Amino acid sequence: MKRINLLLGTLTIAALGFASCSGDDDNNSDVTIAGTYELEEVNTEAATDFDLDGTPHVDQTEESDCYDNGKITLREDGTFTYVVTGILVNEATGTSGCASSYEASGTWEADGTGNNAAISAAYKDQNGDDQIITLAKSGKKLTLVDNNILSRYPDRNNAGGAIYTSGSTTYVFER
Repeated sequence: MKRINLLLGTLTIAALGFASCSGDDDNNSDVTIAGTYELEEVNTEAATDFDLDGTPHVDQTEESDCYDNGKITLREDGTFTYVVTGILVNEATGTSGCASSYEASGTWEADGTGNNAAISAAYKDQNGDDQIITLAKSGKKLTLVDNNILSRYPDRNNAGGAIYTSGSTTYVFER
């Protein structure tokens, strides 16, 4: 009887061990940092009605298709490309349009691995100035927060003219 109880106890523990590990391999893509992340959200401090349809949104991708092709590709070799997209505003005339997208390239390194990591990426912008961005990886998402003293985002004034409003913007990319 003692042997049967010992055998049943061992089999039960083994079965629980196998059952608890069954889903461990399902999300290996979350663990890898390298990959292509598409721009999904451009969240501003305050909701805007940039497209003047009467419905303001915090996520500016709901207000303009100018962000549609933004993406970041992090390569295993520590290099990356960043397709920068956005809205260009002429505050003097109150007009706007999609800014010409451009592709920046540089190097990146991560502090942390897997689902949660802080990523520092360095590149030269269109003017040749050195830029460093910090991305936070959580699962399949990368988040870039632009909240420096010069941060601004497209908005509308009371007359409906395109303007820039000072404030932070959070870019969310998803693989």
